[in-house]
Amino acid sequence: MKILKDAYVITFNRNNDFGRYSLLLNDTKITDMADSTAKGKAKVDKWIELHRDSAEIVDCSRKIIMPPMVNSCLRSEGSLLHYLLKRRHYEKADEDLCTDLIFNYLYQELAGEGIQADLLNIYEYSFNRALRSGVAFLNEFSLRKDTNHLAPITKAMNTTGQSVSVCYPIKQDSNTVRDYKYLNPSFYITQENQLTVYDISGITELKNHNLCDIFLEVAVNKDITDQFRQNFHKSVISLFDEYGLIDSHTTLINPLYLDYNDMKIIKDKRANVIICPRDLNYFTSRYFPIDDFIGHGINYSIATGWLGEDILKDLRLFRNKYRELNLSSTELLNSVTRTPHSLYFNREPDSDNSYSIDINKSADLAFIDLTDLRFQFFPEEFTFQGVCDFIIDNLTSQNFSDMMIAGEFKVKDNRSLVTDEEILIGKINSTRENLYRTGKYDELKKKQKARESSEKLDMTGRTDDEIKLFSETEENTVLTEDKEEFRIKTKMPAFRQKKTPGQRSLFEEFEHVSIVQSDDFQKTPMLNLLVTDPDSSKIVEEDIVQAKNVDETIIKRLSTEKKAEKTAKPQNSDSKIELPKNVKLKFGDD
Repeated sequence: MKILKDAYVITFNRNNDFGRYSLLLNDTKITDMADSTAKGKAKVDKWIELHRDSAEIVDCSRKIIMPPMVNSCLRSEGSLLHYLLKRRHYEKADEDLCTDLIFNYLYQELAGEGIQADLLNIYEYSFNRALRSGVAFLNEFSLRKDTNHLAPITKAMNTTGQSVSVCYPIKQDSNTVRDYKYLNPSFYITQENQLTVYDISGITELKNHNLCDIFLEVAVNKDITDQFRQNFHKSVISLFDEYGLIDSHTTLINPLYLDYNDMKIIKDKRANVIICPRDLNYFTSRYFPIDDFIGHGINYSIATGWLGEDILKDLRLFRNKYRELNLSSTELLNSVTRTPHSLYFNREPDSDNSYSIDINKSADLAFIDLTDLRFQFFPEEFTFQGVCDFIIDNLTSQNFSDMMIAGEFKVKDNRSLVTDEEILIGKINSTRENLYRTGKYDELKKKQKARESSEKLDMTGRTDDEIKLFSETEENTVLTEDKEEFRIKTKMPAFRQKKTPGQRSLFEEFEHVSIVQSDDFQKTPMLNLLVTDPDSSKIVEEDIVQAKNVDETIIKRLSTEKKAEKTAKPQNSDSKIELPKNVKLKFGDD
């Protein structure tokens, strides 16, 4: 038995009442409520008198109480890889090698003790962090195709007491769903280009017998979406609709490439949409058509996804990005509370108002601390709409001081009562180091930096040997230092004067030259301006003078040889008579 006195309560009931209330809790439910009027205070005094010995009385005069948050898409397996995942993109096929290695480790089918321990640490850390952030209901998404992650999820869920629905590519047999029914397993489909008709038939069979919810992360990559249309001559939404898989229990995650027909099917079949603002911010540059979904009256909820850490910060990011839509704070707050709860965690299917603080409702409560000087709130004149504005504008996960699930405190006065946080932090740090070591993070990071630095270097005019010196790593340098031919110890190579091909032929092969070069070439010998050092211009001029002297020697030698040949030739009687230069011939002369 617990008595929560004089709290500011956001009821989320049919009338959206807000005010000061006292709550009487018995076991897991709220058994009575009393307002701040004189009649209500008399009722509270009667509770205390009746249950003085058995009840725990908690002063909540400086706290706001509201139903807890609902995270409709949590991906714990990426909780330690946020900064690595930011390098990814919906439209790119090439992924980051480090994250690929880590996910191959996390999703291996033959899981040993090491991976089981790491999975348990990941889920315990993720669930406890969500609990401290005011989240009591969550959909846990995984890409695993086996059941090796279900036992760690079960253990973490039992520790925190949260309501969890596991969404993953379930193997097509009903035993898996039956054995883990308490986790409310749901089929999660991504990469529609790998789907076959056999897979869709198996999903249909599961849905007809055991499966309830289906989550589709499709139409996020244009190439894959177009390829699916070419293979099946229709969109993935149209194909699923033909098999009866699109209904009010079907949810699409960040659908970017839907046509008019797809939107009409989603509207007519009352399907739902989950929006992960931070994923959309990093994974794509395409505008998300949220106005189309709102205009068609499609239910939507906001979630953290891969990259989000604080659901209220993601909610604020979504509001600021689509500010032109003028979405009310009440509607935004409903997208992380009432709407996802009614879609995925409604314990009273026949009731339209199961998510509220009222008599005979479950005692699932989130407490916001108002004692901090930096977070002051004077709600006496506030309406329900005004309180929603205040929460959306100012609240973060750090403002939740207490969490109660089924009438039991799980977090009280900013201290977890279900786990030792210092031990948990030590475990998750060990798991993080193991994952980064498995993904060869340090090694790949060094190679990436070396590649980036080499790309900035100007290799114009460098020889292959010089380029090789720049690309050598420290390990290669250590191995080659002992070789006799390795002489350069500095990072920057030493350069020497280069000889052009024209100069080398004059100095080294002048004895074999038999062709007289033109006067133009002799006056302007070939120079490589890219290689010539401005400081050594004197050396180049001497080379030019020396080249001219050699040219003159060669020409004189050749002219002397020609004169000797003319002198040695015998006189031919048929040869023509040479006339004097001043004699002119007329036409007709022989």
